[in-house]
Amino acid sequence: MNPFEMKPKNQFSPVLFTYPSVIQHLHVIGLALIAVSVLYLIAANWLMLPKIIQLLIPQIFLLISASASVWLLASNDAVRQALDGISGLMLGLSMAVIGQVYQTGADSYLLFLVWALLLLPWLYRPNIGVFALFCVVSQFALLMFFKQSFWMNQELSVYLLCLSIWTGLCFIACIKRYFSLRYLFSAFAAGMSLLSMFKYCEDYAWAYLALSMLLPMAFSLYFYLQRMALETSLQVAGLAASFSILIFQLTEDALPDSAAGLLVLAALIFAWFAGISAVLMKMLPKTKFAAIPLALGAWFAGIILSSLLLTYWKVFSIAAGLAFIAAAWLVIRRTSSVFLRQLAYCLWICGQAAVLAHTELLTGNTALICLIQFFFAALCIFSRMHWLIVLLQLAVLYGLGLAALLDAVGYGNQASLRFYIISLNYALLTLLLCSAPLWLKSAYRASFSLWILLILAAAAVLQLALHSGSPADAPPSLWANYLLPGIWLLSFCLIHRTALLQPQLWAIPALAAALMLFGYFEIFILLALLAWSVAYQQRLVQALSVLLLVFWLWLLYYSLGVSFLMKSLSIFLSGLAVLLLAHLLAQNSRTAVQGGAA
Repeated sequence: MNPFEMKPKNQFSPVLFTYPSVIQHLHVIGLALIAVSVLYLIAANWLMLPKIIQLLIPQIFLLISASASVWLLASNDAVRQALDGISGLMLGLSMAVIGQVYQTGADSYLLFLVWALLLLPWLYRPNIGVFALFCVVSQFALLMFFKQSFWMNQELSVYLLCLSIWTGLCFIACIKRYFSLRYLFSAFAAGMSLLSMFKYCEDYAWAYLALSMLLPMAFSLYFYLQRMALETSLQVAGLAASFSILIFQLTEDALPDSAAGLLVLAALIFAWFAGISAVLMKMLPKTKFAAIPLALGAWFAGIILSSLLLTYWKVFSIAAGLAFIAAAWLVIRRTSSVFLRQLAYCLWICGQAAVLAHTELLTGNTALICLIQFFFAALCIFSRMHWLIVLLQLAVLYGLGLAALLDAVGYGNQASLRFYIISLNYALLTLLLCSAPLWLKSAYRASFSLWILLILAAAAVLQLALHSGSPADAPPSLWANYLLPGIWLLSFCLIHRTALLQPQLWAIPALAAALMLFGYFEIFILLALLAWSVAYQQRLVQALSVLLLVFWLWLLYYSLGVSFLMKSLSIFLSGLAVLLLAHLLAQNSRTAVQGGAA
């Protein structure tokens, strides 16, 4: 066995970077960084390039990526799929450039249609990225056709019908070859159902009512026949949520605008979802997922009931909110009923919102609100509540912390505000790193790891907002760009000093130092979190880490106050460093395996 594949006990560690699946991700990320750097360089000089060069660039990249996918890297499935995805994007870029250069006058839907057709040959080998791109592009082609033919305003129901039929056909392909995308199709069907129901409540056209049921019922029937309990319950819950809009619409005029009206509405909503769950429990008797609509109904009913605290009372709402929290805490501690627990969670959140909102109205002290929220978050953690509730508490705590900083410093002093926000972010990230051996072994590792992603996402957005309002010639902050990331990196090295005694693992902090020098150290934190999520198969954290990495790369275009050439060069060198790290780790891993076999 490769000694570098021995994962530490559920914690961040440089050793995780040697895991084979992590090395594959590093290869893909390195290629992505290099591709982004080239795109930046081309975009900077696009208008100055001759038209023939503009036409050749995407086609050359298409040829290179397609050739590498077929001949050079056929054994590495992750890299092959990444190269095929780049090929699909280059096809679209080629179509856009042809339309720009020749000014063909073709309608936009024709460009999307041709792009979708050109993607079909890339699906001869299973490729989830190209298939997802095909679904998106083909639906854009349908949308642009109806918009440009002026049918969208006249016959919206026809467009929704065509979109439903095409989504159903794509769903069939998804079930056969890309089964992991079923939840996305299920969510899309629920979204279309909600849109159709809103249109029905506006126009009372029966076509919209039928369209609101078409996809959810078809998907639910398929999931039920395949005995897929979770998918069936989720799809039915989405359909029930869509029909709850109709219940709101029908009762809006009949019920009085008072506390009694809200109570009756809450009872109707609860009865609707309870009836749906009762039917599911008979159809799926051996699963707990049939209670999902009941839990959703508990949240809806709880929100309606708890809105009384924010609508009809002022000072009394604080006391009532505390009473709701106390009652919810007792129910959560003493019952195992799905409905009662979900109702208690909802009452807790809404009572907490009432306490925070009315306390802020009475005192105007954001720091006090932040302190109260800290106690609420600690109480949720020590009461062993659901990890999603804990994540929500941590997210609210971070948001209130930012609000307290903004209230204390003021938005006008952006230099000081940026200093304090970056200090807060790195203080939290360093604290989470140092305490990782504790929370990674707890039931809340998903909560804290997702909180890290939330902090990084907020840091990206806030730095972009503050940078856009700062002077162009403002000098870079030594504290923000180097000292605070250096403290995090030093803590990482000290915590894992035993693992870093192996010379080959020093390439990891070297990569971190290089990223810090180039100005986006947060990418290394994302890589460390991604390595942990891949090694321990935390799918949600892994997917969100990849999405956030893409988001960071997109923001680099705006956040770095340097020329396009320097942006392109720094991103290219970063991608080269990631590829070099992946190559060194893979080589050392093979050497260790051969040494162990000998």
